[in-house]
Amino acid sequence: MVKAAMSLNDIVVHVDGAEATKARVEFAVALAKEHGAHLLGIAFAPTALLPLYGADVGFADMTEIIGSVKAQGETALKAFKARAEAEGVSAEGRLMQGVSDEFPRDFACSARQVDIAILGQPRDGDPLIGQYALVERCLFASGRPVIIVPAAPAKIALNGTIVAAWDGSAEAARAFNDALIFLKPAQRVVLLVGIASSPDEEREPAIEDMVAHLKRHEVMAEVVRFKTSEGDIGKLLLTKAAALGADMIVMGAFHHSRWREFILGGVTLTMLEAAAIPLFMAH
Repeated sequence: MVKAAMSLNDIVVHVDGAEATKARVEFAVALAKEHGAHLLGIAFAPTALLPLYGADVGFADMTEIIGSVKAQGETALKAFKARAEAEGVSAEGRLMQGVSDEFPRDFACSARQVDIAILGQPRDGDPLIGQYALVERCLFASGRPVIIVPAAPAKIALNGTIVAAWDGSAEAARAFNDALIFLKPAQRVVLLVGIASSPDEEREPAIEDMVAHLKRHEVMAEVVRFKTSEGDIGKLLLTKAAALGADMIVMGAFHHSRWREFILGGVTLTMLEAAAIPLFMAH
């Protein structure tokens, strides 16, 4: 039996007026073009700004600010559509209007109805939107994988070297399978595995079965181990990935539930904020 080739059919990308959007859109357009996928760009325009600007803001001033932000979103969507059309990519733009706090939820709901979502790094986004909340919602409430694209990525190569962080967790397993569409055509796939520095610490996660699983999916992965005692794990992963010439990092996303909705775990947060190449994450 001949197996059908894997492909993405639809992709959503967050679009705003920030400079970082350009790299994000370039990546999304390149990915959609390679897969013949439909591309949906979503921008946000608030309908109220009082919680952000304080009660002293006059109605006329608030209306002017809201109108300006809406115009910026519309302009960003036009630029997004023009870039997609220039590459022959099917694309549509959508301006979501509402309360800032509700946008991450609404965006995540839209992401449920496509194959993958593309976002920017949290620190690079529109200050009107809770960028960390946007990433968190997409990771933990959309049911879809997310690719985080830096504002100025070191490089964008869709079929180059992919480094995948393996710790034996359910989140990492989910990320690996969701990322097969990228792993299969990659020129090189490296599994980064953290190992304890002493027998008293946690055992190395089982790796042979995962390597065999990937092989059955036509992914020939090599294994590189590093000691978890050498420093901050997130920074270690980034350093190892850079040394391996990685074009993308694949990993599972972790969170800790506290007094507010979702708080990203330490390693996940480090990767989100400091990665210099696209970061594929799933939960």
